[in-house]
Amino acid sequence: MKVSVSVLKEYDNMDLAIKKVNESSADFLHIDVMDGKFVNNEKFPIEVVKKIKNLTTKMLDVHLMVKSQETVKQYARLMPEILTFHVEIINDNSLIKYVRSLGIKVGLAINPETNLNILIPYINDIDLVLFMSVNPGFGGQEFKKEVLDKVRKLRSASSDKLIISIDGGINDVTIDDCKKAGCNMVVSGSYITNSNNYDEKISKLR
Repeated sequence: MKVSVSVLKEYDNMDLAIKKVNESSADFLHIDVMDGKFVNNEKFPIEVVKKIKNLTTKMLDVHLMVKSQETVKQYARLMPEILTFHVEIINDNSLIKYVRSLGIKVGLAINPETNLNILIPYINDIDLVLFMSVNPGFGGQEFKKEVLDKVRKLRSASSDKLIISIDGGINDVTIDDCKKAGCNMVVSGSYITNSNNYDEKISKLR
């Protein structure tokens, strides 16, 4: 199980949180970019993500909760390891092709209430699907277990090469159901960053 640590809740203590993630066994540092339009919150403008990229020793896993495809292209130019944007903002695979042409792994995120079928046309063109198991925009929410039905359906219909990640309410209780459903990566924020021992929490998720 790959673990990506979200520092959304540590926005005001970013340098310290990044230092702790750097010193941990985390696979990725997860950044939640919000434009205040796709969700009712606004965090991680591009200048902040540039700074984070210079500070982190981990691979950068950037999740864009934005409406504008041009914004996606702007963040792609920062060259993160993975760039995930929402399936709800695309109508074809042109944006996917653009990001992949830069050598970046592409993820598509899907909100809890969105029909899984809109993902299917893109499955062979992407590297990762990120299931939101909370309503996107704010950390510390309760896990929506019904999302796991979609995870199971996608896992049974997709290649083993597809990374299936899940984000929202991930902790030592919810992780078992995520594993059983077919997730091979998780994004966890508060569960890890509220701890004084990041590695202890990460090991419980693996």
